[in-house]
Amino acid sequence: ADRMIDLGFAPQIEQILDSMGGLLKSEDESMAYQQELEDMKRLGRVVPRHRLTAMFSATMPPEVERIAKHYLRHPAIVSIGDQDSSKNNRITQRVLYLSSHAQKEKTLRDILHRSTMQEKIIVFVNEKKHADGVGRMVENAGRKCVVLHGGKTQEQREENLGSFRCGGVVLVATDVAGRGLD
Repeated sequence: ADRMIDLGFAPQIEQILDSMGGLLKSEDESMAYQQELEDMKRLGRVVPRHRLTAMFSATMPPEVERIAKHYLRHPAIVSIGDQDSSKNNRITQRVLYLSSHAQKEKTLRDILHRSTMQEKIIVFVNEKKHADGVGRMVENAGRKCVVLHGGKTQEQREENLGSFRCGGVVLVATDVAGRGLD
């Protein structure tokens, strides 16, 4: 949902949620169980009258939080890790806005040459069609590289993430990696 909101689709998401119909299940656990039994008895004949709505998001930007509060009763927000943790102090994040391809390539080569082989580097690209090309450029700069994007199989993704976690490998990835690297 957060990606769709970033792209300006919040009104469409809200329209879908508004048109779902059905009553929210009771907060009382025994009553919710009874409602579920009623719905199960009628499931083959009609759409259940009561519903349970769950939203999952790897990130919780303010717009997603607003929608969750509007459509969910007592939403639970589970966060893994926190920004104040000493574990995150060792992570340096740099966002560079570079206009030309030549600037991007030169800056990446400079970063790779200044870094040690033990440092873990992730290079995010906008589209999977660019990931393989950037990966080749990283290898031409003398570094081992793995590529992660939606066009890879789950097995390939896990293998590439495993290689990255072991160290000595630069990871070039689309936003598919930004949704769950730990």
